[in-house]
Amino acid sequence: MNGKSSITDSPRNVSQGEKDNFGIEPFENGLTRFINNSNTPITVALQGEWGSGKTSLMNSLKKSLSDGENSKFHSIWLNTWEYALMKDAQTTLKDIITGLIQETSKVAKVDETKTEKILNTFLGGLKDTSKIIAKNALDKTVDGAGSMIDAFSGQGKSSISEVRTELEEIIEDCIKKDNKEGFIFFIDDLDRIDPPIAVQLLELLKNIFTLKNCIFVLAIDYDVVIKGLEPKFGKLSELNEREFRSFFDKIIQVPFSMPVSSYSIDAFLKESLQTTNYISEANSKNNELIAKFSEISNLSVGKNPRALKRLMNSLSLISCINSAKGNDQESDQLNEELELLVNFALVSIQIAYPPVYRLLSLHSAFDKWNESVALQMNLKPLDQQSIEKLSQSEEFDEEWEQVLFRLCENDHYLKKRALNISRLLNSLKAFIKEKGEDIEDLIGSVISLSSVTNLEAFDKPAVDYHKGNFLKKLRHLLIKQLQKDLPEISSKIKPQGKRVQSNAFLKFSDKDWGHWLKLHSHPYEGGIRLIMVSDKWVSPIRKHTTLQNAIKETGLENDLRKLEQEYNEFTNRYSEFKPSDLYEHIATHDNCFVLELYTYLTLPNTDAFYTDENIKKISSVVKETYGLLLKLEAFKSKVWAYYNK
Repeated sequence: MNGKSSITDSPRNVSQGEKDNFGIEPFENGLTRFINNSNTPITVALQGEWGSGKTSLMNSLKKSLSDGENSKFHSIWLNTWEYALMKDAQTTLKDIITGLIQETSKVAKVDETKTEKILNTFLGGLKDTSKIIAKNALDKTVDGAGSMIDAFSGQGKSSISEVRTELEEIIEDCIKKDNKEGFIFFIDDLDRIDPPIAVQLLELLKNIFTLKNCIFVLAIDYDVVIKGLEPKFGKLSELNEREFRSFFDKIIQVPFSMPVSSYSIDAFLKESLQTTNYISEANSKNNELIAKFSEISNLSVGKNPRALKRLMNSLSLISCINSAKGNDQESDQLNEELELLVNFALVSIQIAYPPVYRLLSLHSAFDKWNESVALQMNLKPLDQQSIEKLSQSEEFDEEWEQVLFRLCENDHYLKKRALNISRLLNSLKAFIKEKGEDIEDLIGSVISLSSVTNLEAFDKPAVDYHKGNFLKKLRHLLIKQLQKDLPEISSKIKPQGKRVQSNAFLKFSDKDWGHWLKLHSHPYEGGIRLIMVSDKWVSPIRKHTTLQNAIKETGLENDLRKLEQEYNEFTNRYSEFKPSDLYEHIATHDNCFVLELYTYLTLPNTDAFYTDENIKKISSVVKETYGLLLKLEAFKSKVWAYYNK
């Protein structure tokens, strides 16, 4: 194996030359220029969801603004998360402010006596508030950290003033002595501590560290501020939204939203997928494949760097497991790229939309989701008005899409992203159909790979087996039995194609693709599901929208009805194999209607398929399927004779 098996989730270390993978450099340069020329005091907030790259951006700002002898600023970096571990709110706030004072004194090279004096003044102000905090602690509705802030601000004004004066003096002396323009404080991981504590910390910083020659760069998500202010203002609503915003504006002078929507992820995806050996060098040169990866990512995990790295690592783990099993040894490029793309999509859905992944694991034929599936999932019915409205939308006009819509309505997060989910599944559907594969077969097969990275525990874990070996052995046993059951063509019953990965073909004619059968399998309901499928190109489409209309023009409706009757008798005889309805799978290829015949058999494990009894049963079904193919061929000849006359 070349490359590495994982992508590190550590922030970009600019000092070690790690490159910009997401095209954020213009934003970094602009923000650096702004801070370089700012008046002080000023507070800049780097806003963005968890994992959006705030720490990486701060690393870059620190290198540009304060690293090196000729830099304009001294810098102090404080990770609030480290101070909050295993501590209560009051201790966390006290330790963070103490840490900032100590770090400032260290950079300014202040003697320990002066540092102790500042700390004693600060801690003395806290002691003055202890009675108020203790009293309020008896009231469970009052937040302890909030009590400390209110009390400290009210009772310790002189203490705050003294601390600020002392800090301002040592900072001013330091920058004069070192020929600097100021101090930059980088406060990281505010969105990892409890939101109310984060808000209280912002207030403390505002009260104590609004100092001349000081710039604060905070990594925080506005959503954290909203959650932290709920004990004070209640749930965010149109009525109190201004109060939330006013608090934020009071603390923050310059909000900078992480430009996630502008991140360029194609190069990152391509490099990461190749580095972790998920795709080969040949795959990486397929621009259509890389573009599809990017489209799927944008519609699922988005451009959040942490989510993308988790996706890369999950895919890499799956590749490592398959390689260890030997599942990747025999593959043609078309099937390989299709399965790579489908697996990429399923893992993306698993990470971004777990309820949708759960439904796909139970019902892989998502293009056939119907009311029965909706009932199993306890989905709320749609009223007529909603059905009519959805029917006018391209993303939700089909029955399966409306089942998806109902699933999304149950979840606040999915509800906001329902359009993206529909577009993702529709794109996947189009790509699978374009390659001539069946959605149920392919999704059902590939989803078992992603189960190892799924956080949910399923009631029936997937059976672990080597698909290629299973299909090879089953085909070998089946051919031997079929040669006995069909002695008149025994010499023609042979394997079709040498390679076996996810499909194994056998033929009943001298030439390939005359009369044939495809064997396919995947884990299903705690066992293994065998799918047997073949098809016949029955009629040209011409002007017709349905196969039945095309046959009606030929006057061969009675012949078709006879075929339908014989097929129904076949389905009744072999109900254990759950044959599809004759018209359930009608595909269109090269301007032709194609009838696809499906039969299924689910058994507990591979050994159950190899028994003499089950091989004979399967052979009997295949024998009759061959007979149906012959009749369809004769019917097809009549249809084409009409259209070619």
